[in-house]
Amino acid sequence: MNHEYATAARHPLDKQHIKLTYVTHFYCNQDNMDSVFSLLRLYEQLPEDIRTAVEFVIVDDGSPIKYDIGTFVLNITWLRINEDIPWNQAGARNLGVTYAKSDKIFITDLDHELPESSFRYLINCRNPGRNFYKIYRESREDGIKKRGQVCNVGDRYYGHPNTFFMSRARFMRFFGYDEEFAGNYGSEDFRFVKYQKYQGSRQHYLPKNIRCFERDVDREESYHTLHRDLSANTPIDKRKKQECSLFGDEYGQSRIFLNFTWEIKYRNNVMPAALPPLKTWWRPLWWFRYLCGAMAR
Repeated sequence: MNHEYATAARHPLDKQHIKLTYVTHFYCNQDNMDSVFSLLRLYEQLPEDIRTAVEFVIVDDGSPIKYDIGTFVLNITWLRINEDIPWNQAGARNLGVTYAKSDKIFITDLDHELPESSFRYLINCRNPGRNFYKIYRESREDGIKKRGQVCNVGDRYYGHPNTFFMSRARFMRFFGYDEEFAGNYGSEDFRFVKYQKYQGSRQHYLPKNIRCFERDVDREESYHTLHRDLSANTPIDKRKKQECSLFGDEYGQSRIFLNFTWEIKYRNNVMPAALPPLKTWWRPLWWFRYLCGAMAR
């Protein structure tokens, strides 16, 4: 089979060209979907080499409104959870990562966006392996208050507690987010980090020049009205901490995973215009990767 024929023979849903999967989710019980659509329209303006290397997995967490998705010139998988489970971020993220088409994943909330330079870094950097990374944020407006400090345009400040760059394999190896927290607000992000660390995962920050922006989402017209109350999930979190302390190993995680049904609402695949550089030397070196386990991720 020659190199040209390999391109013609690929299945229309083939995703071998994906280097990074961007997972985000939303729940909207207000008037419109602009908060989601505007983000995707922004990402449609990225250079072609980035758009063809990134898969966007969008998870609708059971929104009670109807909407028309339309079309996007992106690699995109749009999923909708059928059940309206309050505060089901854990389940939505588990579903999004399940559909990831690369081992490198970036998981974030709807009110963050990545600039071109950050996309390019994440596409080209080495696989995270057992490391997982937070990302610094940058303000686009003056007067943002963060931990008692006033941040101005261009200021970098601490990362969001539930935004990560990591390995899909590592995420799945330790069972993702614990969906026992679903149905009530909070704690699933904190427990996710603690559990990963207990299992030997190493948390770091990406370099300071790699950042994301906070988006100005319309929280009155295109967001949700769910109430934040930690009273139900705090005792669950304390019990899981105790289970880890008493029983060790892989206790402290319920294994509840994808505890709902879902459907694919929209899917699109953007193939790169050119094939990647030839690496005819790669396959014959399988024996070297076999002997040196670190080379095989």
